[in-house]
Amino acid sequence: MSSPARPIKYRRIAHGTIAMIMRCSLWLGDDHLLSVKSTGYTEEYVRIYLKDLKGVVARRTRTWMLLNVILGSLLALFGIGILSTNDISSPGTIALFIVGTPLLIVFLVNLVKGPTCKTNLLTPLGLIDIPALQRSRKVTRLIKELRPLVAAQQGSMLRSELLSRYDNQRTGTPSAPAAPPTP
Repeated sequence: MSSPARPIKYRRIAHGTIAMIMRCSLWLGDDHLLSVKSTGYTEEYVRIYLKDLKGVVARRTRTWMLLNVILGSLLALFGIGILSTNDISSPGTIALFIVGTPLLIVFLVNLVKGPTCKTNLLTPLGLIDIPALQRSRKVTRLIKELRPLVAAQQGSMLRSELLSRYDNQRTGTPSAPAAPPTP
């Protein structure tokens, strides 16, 4: 009898939701990333091997700023309404407090989370959308965490060697092996 396969240990790196319909998460395995999209009825899995990862592409979106402007404007209007009344215990003032408090909480949470972005992983097959990474801070943290793991899988290259290979490819001359780095 053959022994059962060793289970892969995963660690969740990021998670998020898209329009409260789809839950997304990004998991790190020993030698790959696993992107999971779940709607409650279906799940979609995409495995990205670290040896095939060519880059992380993150583009800032306007969602963060737009939400801050809209919520900030509403909160300013509510604040003006509350401050313009002489009776703090009037039903209108209490209603403004009741409606304004959750808006203030959402505004502050959005402000603390930071700018939004759309993230893709670049692989030899093309761009893979990673909706679990919707904040710039999460992407920066992911890059810092993945850099040594990808270097261990792919090997690292000195900047001079990289530029030399690029120049040789551009001119069409064969590349010579790079000199070992000096300590």
